[in-house]
Amino acid sequence: MAKIGIIGLGALGGAMARRALALGHEVVGYNRSPDKAAALADDGLQPAASAAAACDADIVFSVLLNDAAVREILVENDPFGDHTAAVHISVSTISVPLVRALADRHAATGQSFVSAPVFGRPDNIHDASAVFAVGGAAEAVVRCHDALAGFGQVMVIGQDPGAANAVKMAGNFLMASAVQSLREALALAEAAGADRQQFVDIITTALFPTSFYERFGALLAAQGGNAPAINPFANSARLIAQTSDALAVDTPLADALVDALDRPL
Repeated sequence: MAKIGIIGLGALGGAMARRALALGHEVVGYNRSPDKAAALADDGLQPAASAAAACDADIVFSVLLNDAAVREILVENDPFGDHTAAVHISVSTISVPLVRALADRHAATGQSFVSAPVFGRPDNIHDASAVFAVGGAAEAVVRCHDALAGFGQVMVIGQDPGAANAVKMAGNFLMASAVQSLREALALAEAAGADRQQFVDIITTALFPTSFYERFGALLAAQGGNAPAINPFANSARLIAQTSDALAVDTPLADALVDALDRPL
């Protein structure tokens, strides 16, 4: 079993820590809010006093919220230092330029880096049904494959870490579009006198019998017609637009989503 370091112990990082411990790995973890690491100590996690301390491991997962958190913890205060033997796996949903900059930074010190943004929630980590879009040098991917496979399915995109994050952005684009279309469809049905939840029941029976539509349909139906968008998707829409700009891809629908998801109906 490997020694695993985890930087970022929020909902997803905490789930990864618990799953790794259940699989028999030694796990050391760091979070900017120490209470989250302390809460996992009873499960066997070794709380790290700093991000650098969590990098003293065979494999280090960074599970950070966004570009700003990655820049603060991994760029401005490079925690790896002399811990260049560790494979760094970023599972964060961050921009393509930033993940490529991280890859270049690690390459300059001879450290292995893999980007593996995750499709899934904490419960998917728990039952190993998450899906990881993986990009990185073949040797690094081989080194971390078994550790990643303990959390879910590993789907290798290629050797460019940025391509893995572009795939995650494309997936988030589909989810954000689905959420916005659900919001507008619910508003239309309600305006004509239909019950919001009954509409969701019909479309998840006749058109989209998936857990995604069932879950978000029920959530949006309960919110009511003047509710704002679900914030993670509003944030994703902005990152999708930034990614399309960075890759010089014309995505007019993604641009429209930035405005649409930020306003109530």
